[in-house]
Amino acid sequence: PETGYASFKTEDIENVPIMDTWRAMEALVDKGKARAIGVSNFNTAVLEKMLPQCRIIPAVNQTEIHPYCQEPELVEFCKRHDILVTGYCPLGGTRINVMEDDLINRIAEAHVGTPAQVALSWSLARGIAVIPKSNNPIRLKQNLKTLTLTSDEMRMIGKIQRRERKVDPGRDHEPLKWIFHPDEAQCPVI
Repeated sequence: PETGYASFKTEDIENVPIMDTWRAMEALVDKGKARAIGVSNFNTAVLEKMLPQCRIIPAVNQTEIHPYCQEPELVEFCKRHDILVTGYCPLGGTRINVMEDDLINRIAEAHVGTPAQVALSWSLARGIAVIPKSNNPIRLKQNLKTLTLTSDEMRMIGKIQRRERKVDPGRDHEPLKWIFHPDEAQCPVI
């Protein structure tokens, strides 16, 4: 029976060049099926190769951003090209708990806030949209309150040396290496 959904096998969609997918997404905008299109986990190397070929520049690049995964070069690149950065895992997560960081906690205490509010406010002050996850109604409400961090506090958080990702396929997963470890892999077919 007709379901209205296309059926694909893995081999049908493997190794499709990024620009083929992007042009299909641009066509969706042309047809009024989408108002904005974006990318996820694209690093600067991929975006540099992609943007000259785009008719429509990505509206957003959704990537992991928190004080232990700051991505300053990527954030600045996206800003220069009017691409909004949306940070997922802005609080780190179960394996990477930014909320236990001593500096983040000291800043939270100084503002009579929570460590989550500090981490979220830090991202927002950098022009990054954040999508924190919580099932706790109290935390959900707290996360809506932003703090005004001083330039010194922003600078100190920016100097945190710990570098960890929550979402990382591991350094031995070759097909995804280009996303998370651009220094170790070739950019995929654009």
